[in-house]
Amino acid sequence: MLSFAVALVLSLQPDGGLDDEPDSRQQTVVTASRIERRQEEAVVATEVITRAQIESLGVRDMTQLLHVAQQHPGVEMVYTQRGVGVRLQGMDPEYVLILIDGQRVAGRAGAFVDMSRFSLREIERVEIVKGPAAALYGADAIGGVINLITRRPQKALEGVIRGTFGTLLEGDVRGNVGTKLGAFEARAGGGYRTRNAFDWNPVDQGGDVATSLPGQKRYDGDLEVSWNPTDAFRAWARTAYVRTDLEGVDLNDTGAIFDRVQRTEQFDVWLGAKGSWNEATSLTVRGHYGLFRDQFMLDQRNAKALDSYTASLTRLWEGYGQVDHRIGRHTLTAGVEVLSENLAGERIDPPRVTRSRVGVFAQDSWALLDHGPKLAIEPGFRADFDSQFGGAPSPRLAVKFDPTSSLTVRASWGLGFRPPSFSELYLSFANLGVGYFVQGNPALQPERSNSVNLSADYRLPIDGWSISASLWHTSISNLINITANVAPDPDNPAIFSYENVTNAYTQGVEVSTRIKLSKGAYLDFSYMGLDARDVTRNRALEGRSAHRLNVQATAKYRPRGLEAVVRGTLNSARPFYVGPGLGFADVIGYGDERVVWAPAYFDLEAQVTYSVLPWLKVFVNGYNLLNAGDHNFTPRPPRGVLGGVQLEY
Repeated sequence: MLSFAVALVLSLQPDGGLDDEPDSRQQTVVTASRIERRQEEAVVATEVITRAQIESLGVRDMTQLLHVAQQHPGVEMVYTQRGVGVRLQGMDPEYVLILIDGQRVAGRAGAFVDMSRFSLREIERVEIVKGPAAALYGADAIGGVINLITRRPQKALEGVIRGTFGTLLEGDVRGNVGTKLGAFEARAGGGYRTRNAFDWNPVDQGGDVATSLPGQKRYDGDLEVSWNPTDAFRAWARTAYVRTDLEGVDLNDTGAIFDRVQRTEQFDVWLGAKGSWNEATSLTVRGHYGLFRDQFMLDQRNAKALDSYTASLTRLWEGYGQVDHRIGRHTLTAGVEVLSENLAGERIDPPRVTRSRVGVFAQDSWALLDHGPKLAIEPGFRADFDSQFGGAPSPRLAVKFDPTSSLTVRASWGLGFRPPSFSELYLSFANLGVGYFVQGNPALQPERSNSVNLSADYRLPIDGWSISASLWHTSISNLINITANVAPDPDNPAIFSYENVTNAYTQGVEVSTRIKLSKGAYLDFSYMGLDARDVTRNRALEGRSAHRLNVQATAKYRPRGLEAVVRGTLNSARPFYVGPGLGFADVIGYGDERVVWAPAYFDLEAQVTYSVLPWLKVFVNGYNLLNAGDHNFTPRPPRGVLGGVQLEY
């Protein structure tokens, strides 16, 4: 609670020593419309986590940053044994598209991208767009888009190194160097992170052996160079490599113990250029090659009968071109995206599969009124042609209205689709230790969505006070569910598969408010009410809180070089559907299911940062201070403390 006390004390100080936050509405964003504009001008609402916020929060990787971002209503982390996904407005991680500088990320942990494999070392900002985005980005953007924007050097020579150490033997060291010399820019960096596995249920049949969430080791590095001879042209090349090892221990019903290791390796190369012929017209071209290798091993202790090893290799090729042209009050955008994905491995049948897709899109950002009351509309349309599933139209219409300088109203409607993943179509995997088979279903059809979002932002006459509210509804047809014939049993293995069996929807309300206590000191409150329902089975969708309340206090005090933040999140109870005697919730769909309500919990975190010198910062962070979590339904890291230091030149 130290940071809360600091924030409260600072809020009562005279304004002279406090640092005020910059106006976030002036932040440049690109994700919502694929064109750069100030956040206040974006027709579709875009939430931004800036580099300054990343550093002041003291987070180590993307998982923790987005966990902190749960202060933004509608953002929720999903922890699994194979990684961590992010849920937006009740839509599961497989419906959220993850981008780096506007381009897709190769490789998925099952059906979603594991956020724990991303370092924050090279990230300049994170942009979050909730709701329909398929009109610009195509498949998998039903629930929204998270775009990781990388950094560019700003000085002739610059460098940052940051180290953190804490409980669970958690360590994180990362650094960057960069240069900007005339038209030439270059940046390179690397990092290493480690964390022990942990167990929320140490008294089980294996004593103190089985783990609730795996330990992690991550190595990453990247290099980027660019050439900027004029303000009207830039060309760049970037490459990056990430290796992540997840290590845990499993038990089966017979008492057999398995050491589980999953190693993922990601290698990417990006090339691109952007040029303008005049102030009205610009062209962007980009290419991307991604390679994702996933290895999974189960090693039975004191035996070999149930040992297993599988590996898969995903290749992604992506080409992209976009033209922007301003004419009068219109900004016209049109482009084409070509995507090819290939997966090879022992866990799929057939052992090699390929999917290709071509998407063409067009959008008009039209400022009907730009003096006094402001009105802008943004119709867009995308058509995707998939080698497996044929054509898929994705229209969107967005409207932004500013009746006064203090009130902004936004509305959007859009259609979207998600084709089944390779795993859902072709997976052929046996885990004989636990007692189940997973079999893909090549007959699956794409899921389709219809979404409506409405939001309003009001800046009160009191300096620094604001309130925002939004409503949304997303309906999904052909929802893909897991089905099974019996409960897992080593003597009688269950067979799990996938079927288009369900229609569903998510809808809800988000409300957030910011109160300026004094210059540089703020209180933020937010609330999300969620109704997520399986219409076919007439029950709530699994694992979602119907209510979530967030509160955060922040302050900066310049004379002492202090920054403080405390944040808390209250999550209401969540339903899970389990079979007889399972004790875990990942598997649903067979007879005699029963509902289990995971209890409500409160997540509390605090941090204090002290700038010893202009180039030296030290910080201490306490996370999950109330030790919220459990083995079955909330397997997140337990209470911990981290300390660290950052040197910057």
